[in-house]
Amino acid sequence: MLLGASTSFKLQLVYSAAAAVDLEVSGSVVVVSNASPPVVDGTNTLPFTLASLTNTAGATADLVSGIASTKSRIIDCCIRNNSANDNSVTIRRTDGTNNVLNEKMNLLAGECAVYNGAIWLHKDSNGAIYPSVGNAATQAEMEAGTATTKYVTPQGVNWHPGAAKFWVIFTGNSTTITASWNMTSITDGTTQATVTIATDFSGTAWCCLATAISAAATAAGTRLASALTMAAGSIIVFCVDGAATTALADPTSWCVAGWGDQ
Repeated sequence: MLLGASTSFKLQLVYSAAAAVDLEVSGSVVVVSNASPPVVDGTNTLPFTLASLTNTAGATADLVSGIASTKSRIIDCCIRNNSANDNSVTIRRTDGTNNVLNEKMNLLAGECAVYNGAIWLHKDSNGAIYPSVGNAATQAEMEAGTATTKYVTPQGVNWHPGAAKFWVIFTGNSTTITASWNMTSITDGTTQATVTIATDFSGTAWCCLATAISAAATAAGTRLASALTMAAGSIIVFCVDGAATTALADPTSWCVAGWGDQ
């Protein structure tokens, strides 16, 4: 990154937060003359360090200022958010009149904006480089299920039409949930139960799978599960005695899941 041969040329940091910020900035710069070949100015070729910046939100700090008749080349730079607050930072170059945006990113606690001599990188508090957010699949792309150039976030998995939007295992003749995903509650009825989903489907046209865990591997112990009264946010399931198909009976446990658009 090169700054022009004037004190008006600067690399600046604009930062904002809800509370006072604590940013630590460090880096190094090489200053060379306009001669051919250029001559390194040893008196100005030094690391630069700014102690913690704790100004109020919306302040601007000069990271590196140009030098008259010479050019400054920034070798590396690190801006670390040393506070517990999130901080949106903007790194820009200016000639004193025109401002050019280099990077803009939101630094969480302990995160860094790092210039490695070629590009700016966003690193998390463990030093890992953030992936490009622009390459994450949107909800529409996940629901279409056709994109081949986007990565999937944990939230994005739930949007795919092939993913179950809820599932639950619960005890028969009971409201006890053994394990579940995206569930609110179970309401127990006589040989049936109402399953209430946390995040509703967009309508009633969704697919339900209801199975029953039988009491024994015999006709008398078999339970056949079915469903009725489907709503966007709930469904009623009931069970039939496998030995007497006209009689209703509670299973040992229920397993219910659903697929569709939310």
